[in-house]
This record gives sequence, structure tokens and C-alpha cells, in this order.
Amino acid sequence: MTTNKNRITLFMSLRICLCVTLLAFASCKSCKKEVNALPDATQTGANTAGFLIDGRAWTPSPDGSGALGSKPMGGGYLAATLYRPKNSVQLRMYKNDRTSAQFFVQSVDKVGRYPLSFDTGTDLIQPDSKSFGFYSVTGSTINDPDYGYITTSVKTGYVNFTLADPTTGRLAGTFEFEAIDASSGKTIKITDGRFDINTVTLNK
Repeated sequence: MTTNKNRITLFMSLRICLCVTLLAFASCKSCKKEVNALPDATQTGANTAGFLIDGRAWTPSPDGSGALGSKPMGGGYLAATLYRPKNSVQLRMYKNDRTSAQFFVQSVDKVGRYPLSFDTGTDLIQPDSKSFGFYSVTGSTINDPDYGYITTSVKTGYVNFTLADPTTGRLAGTFEFEAIDASSGKTIKITDGRFDINTVTLNK
């Protein structure tokens, strides 16, 4: 009786292990498929970008028109202001499903990893005193809620510049961050981000 019980327990354990393995394999395969839908992480000035948001591939609109008629991408090196140091970088990305993403990083003077780990608040009109990552969803009707997910000192991330040339305006690298919508408390996670831009041609 004890032997049969042990065999049943062993059988059930093996079945559970098999199920877990199959689920992990399926998840890994799905994740790889999503990553493959992103542009390659290049340094050629291709003006491409993309990332995974909660595991789903996101790229700027390929048809030339982003959210609310915006260009799919814009930004690069920015001119210095009273609040914004020299060689600060902003990349804005739009998709025609009413979603957009951006990051702003202060003083990108050389390649390397720059943190997105500051409390900037929800007002993005003049956030240039701190680096941040941001993802937004605009409701399609007046009754649909808008969401603005932003990095904080708790929900953090980074941008890793593998190419940063203020003279030519070329920038490339990778990024990831977690962000929170202050009004709802909802969070998102952006991973596998990559960008390869030439400021001179990007903003023509």
C-alpha cells in the first residue's frame, strides 16, 4: 500500500515537473518571437527603435504617422537651457494605436549606463532637471482613461549608450525601465529596448 502511494506521489511529481518545463519552454519561445519582432540593436544611424512592454513587442508606427499625427520618432541631442545641461538626450517614439514612449537623459557626454531613478512627478512640461523614462496610453474616447507611466526612485531603469557622438548627432544603445501611473497605481515593465538614431536625419 505504501509502495503504491509512493509511486502515485512520484508520478504526480513527474507530471508537475513536466508541465512546468513545458510552460517555461512555451514562454521562452513566445518571448523570443516577440524580441525577433524588434529591430536589431545596430549602430549605423538607421533611425530605428523598439522594446518589449510587459513581454509584447512595441515599435514606432511604420507608416510614417504616430499617435495623434506625430512623427513616429523624434529627438536626439537637445540644446542646453537654464534647466537642461549640455548634451542632454531625449528620444520620443509614437505608435498610431495612441501609445507613446520616451526617455530623457541628462549630460550624455560619453558611452555608458545612465540611471532613470528619480522622482520627477507627473508634470512633463519642464522635467529637464532629472532623467526619466515614460510610457503613455491615450484613451480613444472621452470616457476612456489616459495612463502616464513614469519612472521614480522606486520604479527605476537605465539607458545604456553604446554610441554617443554630440558632433555627428548619432546615438545608439539599449534601455529598460519599470514605471507607474500615479493616478491608478498600475505599473508596466519595458525590457529589451534598443535605439539607433542620427539626429540630423531623424528630425528632417
